Amino acid sequence: MIKKLNYTLILFFLGIMTYAQSRKNSVIVVESMPIFKGELMQFINENIEYPQSAIKDSISGRVFVSFWVDKSGNTLDHKIVKSIREDLDQEALRITKLIRFDKLTMQGGKPVKIKYTTVPVEFILNSTSAKEKKGIHITD
Repeated sequence: MIKKLNYTLILFFLGIMTYAQSRKNSVIVVESMPIFKGELMQFINENIEYPQSAIKDSISGRVFVSFWVDKSGNTLDHKIVKSIREDLDQEALRITKLIRFDKLTMQGGKPVKIKYTTVPVEFILNSTSAKEKKGIHITD
């Protein structure tokens, strides 16, 4: 429970560091952050596939992805902030492109586009990952 709370606080503070673009292209702090319906890290866990080449090479680690959330809650312009290697980076990009936010970012009562600074995607090999051809684990 403490780990989930800590992880939620980390995501909250990462969200605080994000900024929205106003009509004048100046940068402002937003009134409300986008909200993902459900648990974002659980969504990542359930939908990601550990690349077989990384399993074969026993490669693990954490990829950080940034992206923009548009006025409709869709994610776009995904970029790797911290890389491990190409196959894991591409899988982190693939899964973060599936994310859609249900509650929009609001500024002045209107939805705005916002940059989501980082989403960590952690790849951890364990004894069952090679058997299941999955091995992603997001630490809470």
